Amino acid sequence: MTLAESLTKQCADESRNTLYTSTSFYIYLRRLRFRRAALWVIAGVSSTIAASAVVAEFSMNPVLVAGLTLAGVVLPGIAKATKLDEEIEAYEKQAAAFKKAEAHLDRAAKVWSKKPVEDFEKEARHAQELLDIARSVSLTPPEWTFKAAQAKIQSGDYDPDEPEVRRGFWRRLKWCLTGR
Repeated sequence: MTLAESLTKQCADESRNTLYTSTSFYIYLRRLRFRRAALWVIAGVSSTIAASAVVAEFSMNPVLVAGLTLAGVVLPGIAKATKLDEEIEAYEKQAAAFKKAEAHLDRAAKVWSKKPVEDFEKEARHAQELLDIARSVSLTPPEWTFKAAQAKIQSGDYDPDEPEVRRGFWRRLKWCLTGR
């Protein structure tokens, strides 16, 4: 196997692996953002109900009003105490870093591999450096996110050039619209 063929295979393999990693990060990031939104919405709704009960003098159970008030105060504190915003920011940066490395590796395998070997090797090294930088931070999403990423990728959602092999959302949508 020549150097160019080895580099092309390495870049293609690393690009595919990085697709799984970046997809895992984005799936977990979506869950974290939902968790943060839920905490704030529940806190806001609880506070609003408790305040309206006090202001409008509704006949609500005082324990319920106290519980709603407590939830309105405590839930935002939980978000801060668990450093949810910082965790979201860290996962945003890492997901983007892996996605950037994936794009560079994919271009190296598909486009830059057609350049002269010296130029291709330079581009492949740069893409690998981006991947090394992305890997330098030790963030690990839960295992279930990798399983979800596998299912999403294997469903064909990330194969835009081959719509006939899609088994995911787009194929289901086509089936719903056309019956085929």
